[in-house]
Amino acid sequence: MKSSRSLLMSAGLLAAVALGSTFVTLGQTTISRQRVTEAVDLDRLVTLRGNTHPLARPAFDRGPVEDSLPMRRMLMVLQRAPEQESELKQLLEEQQIKSSPNFHKWLTPEEFGKRFGPSDADIQATTDWLVSQGFQVNRVSAGKSVIEFSGTAGQVRQALHTEMHRYMVNGVERVANASDPQIPAAFSPVVRGIVSLNNIPRQALVRPLGTFSRSKETGEM
Repeated sequence: MKSSRSLLMSAGLLAAVALGSTFVTLGQTTISRQRVTEAVDLDRLVTLRGNTHPLARPAFDRGPVEDSLPMRRMLMVLQRAPEQESELKQLLEEQQIKSSPNFHKWLTPEEFGKRFGPSDADIQATTDWLVSQGFQVNRVSAGKSVIEFSGTAGQVRQALHTEMHRYMVNGVERVANASDPQIPAAFSPVVRGIVSLNNIPRQALVRPLGTFSRSKETGEM
């Protein structure tokens, strides 16, 4: 199934955080505020909409897979806070303006993660929850945009509240989640979705509509 530099904070910076500042900026270093602040209530869930493959439909359904089926390299996609999105948009614009001090000043993945990713505390809380549900956390991307984890179909069913089913897609048996996954509401400020819960190739959505030929003399189709 397909499916990170130390931050030096002065007393002034700490005071700014205590005052509820969204970001603390020192040169190019930005510290993200913590967004996972609620206790994790396993009975209070949110649905991650749009995380079911369009071909995982009842007409193609061949039933649930066994709980022991390995689910490798699942990807939990993380999201930026609205203020981070605004700051990122501004930075991207300034990187293209020659008069800007940020012109062509590109960020490394690690710098990007520190500035625009979830806080370290949010990452820790999210990975701790995944581990508590029996999953293995393989890695967190340098840009802090994705958590890669692995487990089994049974763990997906129990922790993410969606069953893994077999589907017959274009004559080939595939595996996909039958419904949008759900996670504790405490993580909704930082989790956008969970992808790679299926092995349906992208080209399965492409259907040929015809052919064309090009004339060598005129270049006309």
